[in-house]
Order: sequence, then C-alpha cells, then structure tokens
Amino acid sequence: MSAPAVQLHSTLPEASSDSYTPFQTVDFLIMAPGRKLMPNSIRVEGNIKAVKDNTAWDATGFVTNESNVKLDNAVGAHAFFDSWTTETQSKGVLETLANYPRYISSHARATLAEDDLLSSKYVAEARGPTEMNGNYVLQPVANQAFKTGSTEVAAQRTAPSFSCKPMLAFNRSAGGSYSFDKNGYIRISCILASKNHALFGGAGTADYTLENLNCRFMTVPDDGEQDPMMMRSYVNVVSSVQSTSTTVAARVPSASVNSVTMTFAKQADLQSQEFNSYALESLPQFDNVSYLFANSMQNYVTYVVRQESDALSKGLESMDSAGHSEVSAKTLKANRGAIYGLSFEEYVDLSSQKFTVQLKLNPLGNDDGTDITAAPMDMFLYFNSLITM
Repeated sequence: MSAPAVQLHSTLPEASSDSYTPFQTVDFLIMAPGRKLMPNSIRVEGNIKAVKDNTAWDATGFVTNESNVKLDNAVGAHAFFDSWTTETQSKGVLETLANYPRYISSHARATLAEDDLLSSKYVAEARGPTEMNGNYVLQPVANQAFKTGSTEVAAQRTAPSFSCKPMLAFNRSAGGSYSFDKNGYIRISCILASKNHALFGGAGTADYTLENLNCRFMTVPDDGEQDPMMMRSYVNVVSSVQSTSTTVAARVPSASVNSVTMTFAKQADLQSQEFNSYALESLPQFDNVSYLFANSMQNYVTYVVRQESDALSKGLESMDSAGHSEVSAKTLKANRGAIYGLSFEEYVDLSSQKFTVQLKLNPLGNDDGTDITAAPMDMFLYFNSLITM
C-alpha cells in the first residue's frame, strides 16, 4: 500500500518535560525521511496553566475575570515565545527572531481588523478582537458541571489549550517544498518569555507554565525534485531613545530587505507586569524621522517624514497592510497601535552598508506632557527580509 499523499506528523520537544517555565529553551526536531515538508504547515500546540498569584493552579490560583490577568489579545499564545531560531542540517542557522511577540503584535495590528480576529485560525492561537479576550483564554475550562453542594470541584477543570502557527521562515514560504532527503533535518528552538512580558494586569504576581508542548507539521512524498524556495523573515535591532535627537546606525545581515518597521515602548513599562510589554506606544513630541541608506542602484537615499500621521501610514505600508488594520484613533489613544516605518518598494542589500535612522522630537510639541529624558523609551526596529534556498 502506498503512503498517503499528505501525512500529519507530531514531535515532542527534545529533552521533553512535564511542564515548561519562563526562560526555558525548547527545541523541536523536524524530520521525515523520504518526504517533503508542506510549506506553511508547522504548528506548536500545548496547554496553558496561568495563575493570578503565587499559589498553585487550583480554585484559589485560577485566573478569573476579577483578577484582570491577561495576554495581549492581538498576540495570544505567541506571547509565551520570546524568540525563535530556525536552522537546517545543510544550511545551519537560517534566522533568529528576537522580540518575536512584539513583531506579532505589530503584524496583527497592521494587517488585521478586529473582525479578522474572530476567525477560527486566530481563536485557536488564543487571540481575539477585544482586550478582555486575553483574559478569557487563560481561564480554565469546566468540561462538566460536577458540583459538591454549591461549589464546583476544581479538579474537573482542564487547562486551556492553544495551537499557534509561528511566523517562522518555513511558515512564510512560497515556491518549492523542503526535501528532508536533500537538506536534512530542521530544528526550531524557542526561549519562553518572562512572566512579566507574557502576562500583564492583576496584582503583579501572575505566572504561567506550559504543558503538553508538541510540534505538528505536514508532509508529502518526496518527488526527487528541489525547486527554489522563498521565505519571509526579519532581523531585529533594539536601541534606546533618551533624548530629543537620536541616531541609530544598524548593519543588517541580509542582502534582501524591503522595509523597516519601528515600534516603541517605555523602558519602565517593559519590566512591569502592570503594563502590556507588547503595547505599541506612541512617540511623545514627534517632530520628524529620517531614513538614510543606499538603494539597489547604489544611490544614497535620505527619506524624511515630517508628519506623524504620514509616519504611521508608512508604518502600516512597511507591514504590507491589506488596506485595513486595527490601528485607529482608539488604539492610538490607548497606546496600543503606533507603528512607524518605511517600505523601500524594492529589495535592498543592507549587509554591506549601515542603515541609519535619525529621530527628532520637539520638546515644545503638544502631547501628553511626557518628557523623553525622564521616561526613556526603547526603539524596536524590524527589517523585513527575504530568505532563498
């Protein structure tokens, strides 16, 4: 009997454990001899045990509506994975995705509207259209109404589950399929996020563990051919903004970059569980931003954006927005939707040059009164790139 045309595979983490905690490294080895990986088919699944304080995962420690502990609703279960590394046996390391959940937040808010997050493919990732969805997905599931008197038996509750599709290169692929016989195994590794980054709200003592982690992927029979593959990825650079004039010069190890996306966060908020670490905060007292680089014709380009509305519009373009997004006056006011950046309209080699961003703030500008020197911010630059194999 011939093998099925499409097979679903499941693999456990290397050095498998009963539970996984913040800062832990988890590795998955993907291998199927005689077969080829179906593009965009890798998923990571598991169960979430989040507690509102330092107690156990029981009736007193469960996350509830009143606890107000939640995930970023646009990020969902991706919030638990601080970074990803993808490598192959033949090519070595293909990509290292640092500050991954913030990239997911930027991509979601730039390319999805609230109604889009009602789709089952996003609900499975513990995402949703409203902020409170981030709380609901952490609450235990009562499968049956077993009761003793008037009190529900906590043991009958199960941990909520998730099935997310990480934005790895092999999940953003076009062209041919990856042949395991010709290229060897694929290893994807992640580092779990700190509790102060993954969760926010509540009394500041929330924590989480992940259980039953596994990686699923689909394959087809190997036909002996290896067509070219093109995969989207990004390179992350982080800098600090502590004055009204900041210059960042970055050398990006990629020969095919077509845009840069920028987001900001107050440094104090990043270390506090009270605030959402993946919020896309507005720049106080924006004046102008300049981008300096050499294009594909080796002509030196200086692109200056003087209006914040224009800077935000170009930020959406840098994420290839489909023309609608979650960014609105409401999200901007709530400091959850400020995305800056620039689309190059072509692929540029940044591996042999420095890409420079000059950011100027106006201390006399009208804003909420925030002083950048008293409340420094981190600038997260995401250079959207192309990988070919």
